[in-house]
Amino acid sequence: MSHQQRFLLIGAMLIAMALAMPSRVCALEPTPGYQTIQRAFLREDFEQVTLLAENFLGHYQHVPETPRVWLWLALSLDKLQRSNEALTQFDSLKTHLAPSSVFWPEVLFWEADVSRRAFQMLRAKQAYQRLLTQYPASSWATQAQLGLGLVLLHQQAFETALGYFHETAVRQAAAPEALDALLFEGLCNLQLGRWTDAVAILQPLLDRLQDPQGIAQAAFYLGESLSGLKRYEEAMLAYQRALTAAEASRWGRLSQFGLAWAEYQRGRCQESIDGFERYLHLKGTDEHVVEALFAQGSCLIRVGREQDALARFDRILSSYPKHPLVLESGLTMAELYRRDERLDEAHELLHAMLRWPLLDELARAKVQLRLGAVALEEGNAAKAKTIFELATHSDERTVRQAAYSGLGDVQMFLGNLTEAQAQYQQAMELAADPSLVTYATYQAARIDLQLGQTERAMAVFQQMASSADAALADDAQLAIVIAYLNQREEGLAHGLLERLRRERAGTVTAARASYYDAVLALGDGDQPTAERLCQEAIQFAPRTDEAFEARLLLVNLQTREAAPDAMEKALTRWYEAGRLPRSQRGKLAKRLGDMARVRQAYPEAIQWYDNAAQLAPSISQEAAYRIASCYEEVSDLDRAMQWYGRVTQPPWRVRSQLALAKLLERQDRPAAAEAIYAQLAEESIPEAELARERLTALRQAKPQDGSRVQ
Repeated sequence: MSHQQRFLLIGAMLIAMALAMPSRVCALEPTPGYQTIQRAFLREDFEQVTLLAENFLGHYQHVPETPRVWLWLALSLDKLQRSNEALTQFDSLKTHLAPSSVFWPEVLFWEADVSRRAFQMLRAKQAYQRLLTQYPASSWATQAQLGLGLVLLHQQAFETALGYFHETAVRQAAAPEALDALLFEGLCNLQLGRWTDAVAILQPLLDRLQDPQGIAQAAFYLGESLSGLKRYEEAMLAYQRALTAAEASRWGRLSQFGLAWAEYQRGRCQESIDGFERYLHLKGTDEHVVEALFAQGSCLIRVGREQDALARFDRILSSYPKHPLVLESGLTMAELYRRDERLDEAHELLHAMLRWPLLDELARAKVQLRLGAVALEEGNAAKAKTIFELATHSDERTVRQAAYSGLGDVQMFLGNLTEAQAQYQQAMELAADPSLVTYATYQAARIDLQLGQTERAMAVFQQMASSADAALADDAQLAIVIAYLNQREEGLAHGLLERLRRERAGTVTAARASYYDAVLALGDGDQPTAERLCQEAIQFAPRTDEAFEARLLLVNLQTREAAPDAMEKALTRWYEAGRLPRSQRGKLAKRLGDMARVRQAYPEAIQWYDNAAQLAPSISQEAAYRIASCYEEVSDLDRAMQWYGRVTQPPWRVRSQLALAKLLERQDRPAAAEAIYAQLAEESIPEAELARERLTALRQAKPQDGSRVQ
């Protein structure tokens, strides 16, 4: 039963009460003025009732009609939104009533009802409980039981409230109150996270309801319960039913929010953005505005409209500074600034947040952790590491978990993949925040993919691809595409990309997928399609690694018919423009180093590789290997060996060790070379067989008479 139905029922009870006559009045003439007050009450002229009733009570304190008139006075004051005065009249009436008066159950019920609607919950609770304890057989008891449940619901004592609602629904199954009780029993289950129980109550209840407001309310609760079960398509049907029943009602407005939220959870970002826009423009929208802005901002990020997203989060910070989502909004803004290389603005915002007066220790730690991420983006790995290491000593498990993930990011930034994996493993083991576990698991799988552990990485990505988190599922599916391409399974890659571009049309994910499709198109000899797809990635996912690689590919395609140095000049201009994130500038410097090395401009190549290592330490090991090879090409073997010796991280360590061993052989230092080959021969690596062959050859070549090997 909806709140409107409940008010109609109360209205009917008031009319019945107005028509009820004490036994003396049935036999004798009523006290003068009584019927005039009765008629005023029936026509809802509550101002007139208060004037007449006060006059009546001033003259007749001890007539049979006195309790009824006093009750009309209290209820009229309540209707006039003078609830405190109404409750004062209830106090006076109770002192006047004899202990044996038949009016007690009725007076207690209305006192409780007025108190509840005036949010004086303790008084309401006491009155309901007194009625149920002293007059359990009264006709008012069922309504009192329902009212007590509503008080407990308001106090968020959901488990206790549920018991009252359930008992009312079972004992009074045929009464109108049973529908109210079932509705609120479903709501209690919803609030307790017992979504399956809530659905089991609310679905059949909908078929019993007739009033549009009641249908809308129950359908909204059903939609929320189905959303809790992640059954978003069914939830959307429930929300739509609520909108159809009473679009302009509170429940219709909330259902519009629910529809947009379900689209958001399904990863249908444009539909979600449009849905939240409709919700925010509804008349009477006064709930969940911040939640709508936050979700809309999150979707705008996913479709590449980051400036529009920043406007939503900034509105939350400026207009709703005390809302619980203001912290996450600020952190998200800082993250957007970080991605866009607006690091000064990120610092300014985060330090301003640290000065917020209501910031608790957990919130402060989250801000500090984001400052660590900004420091890492600036290339200050030492500062970032210090911030994250300090956070590992926090009393909060979630903070420690985030700190270990941050330390994993630092090691990834430095190119220390093994150390990074160890830090991510610690984050997974803490298991305080499922989203952080997921992030650490995803990063560890990426490392497996880089280290050639494709099968293990694929198992993780395939599991994540079915996640209810659409953003995570998209990242996992793109990682699977990379694995397919590495394994030369172009058909599987094409099928997955086609599905991603269809299901995520209009999102950054679809634009990222365009780059991999461009690679496949180029493999098929279709250069025009490859160029078009590269342009899509650059335009709609501009800050992503895929857009960077797409531009590299596009420059290559557009300069292949030009002069031999045309591509190198184009990339140099791009690098010097300075509009790329540090990591991408590092990759570009490394590519320019490769080009310089090909044309044997070794000093220039070494300079490019050195720049690359400083900008993007994650490629510093490869850069060191390339620098060593440049020195080897110019026969500066001592420097070459020094640089090969600096490479300690996979996958470049093995290549560097083999190159170093060969140089040692060239320098007639077989013992040192043999030690390297012996170590590699014991490792579980593809190059172990080659190392064993060289080790055998060296040992066989050892002179038996002490003469030197030629």
